[in-house]
Amino acid sequence: MQSRERQSPMPTLIAPTSDSTAFSPQFDLEGVLVVDPLVSPGDIDTLTLRTAEIAAGSVPYPDEHLELEPGATGLELSTLRKINHCHFHDEVFAAHAAHPGILDVIEALIGPDIKVFGSQLFMKPPGGVEKPWHQDSAYFPLDPQIVVTCWTALDNVTLENGCMHVIVGSHRDGIIDHSQEWMIGDRRDMQVPDELIDENRTRAITLAAGGCSFHHGILLHRSGPNHTAHSRRGLAVHYIPGNCRWIGPPEEEKEFQVVRGRDTTD
Repeated sequence: MQSRERQSPMPTLIAPTSDSTAFSPQFDLEGVLVVDPLVSPGDIDTLTLRTAEIAAGSVPYPDEHLELEPGATGLELSTLRKINHCHFHDEVFAAHAAHPGILDVIEALIGPDIKVFGSQLFMKPPGGVEKPWHQDSAYFPLDPQIVVTCWTALDNVTLENGCMHVIVGSHRDGIIDHSQEWMIGDRRDMQVPDELIDENRTRAITLAAGGCSFHHGILLHRSGPNHTAHSRRGLAVHYIPGNCRWIGPPEEEKEFQVVRGRDTTD
């Protein structure tokens, strides 16, 4: 599928929220929350340096968790599309997953017992392709199905460089069948059919570096292609409550790291 960008009919951006008492009510209603700024410039510098070190091979990282842009033949900063399972394989990303300010927001949304289900760093280099409409939880066999993703901007995020678009309130509609094929290079992926998307409900989220957006695992969202000469890096960490457990194939189960409170599945 050829990359394309669809402009939000109402590109008014979701306003940052600073009043913590509004976090839970807004999130319950809209399925998305923006806190900008949240992560300090120093922390962002540390994260961006580590991404460059991984891309250069100066810091070891499992090859199977490094995903390249379609057509790329070698690993470098300009071809690296995604780093998977960041918090599990690198201490810098593990420290970010336990960031106190982020956990304070997550606690307001899902309670005091918090585990990390997964993490991904989306590099979106110049020319980086889109990610079409999908719901994270469609791929996550968990019980209860409660996931909140914190998406931290490592670069300024704009409409031009591939910001995230969401359908406000779509988390209340349940999981939709991802039945439309989408090809990313030679890899076959699936998306929510375009005809099921209500474009009148879409909003684009722009952020300054260090800003964070939080979205529900069932919220419909996508990101556009990067039409600029600079990367648009975003670090996503998926958080689940302490009582959440894996219900997928046992051989695919991974360790859920407790970052606040305790594991309450026993």
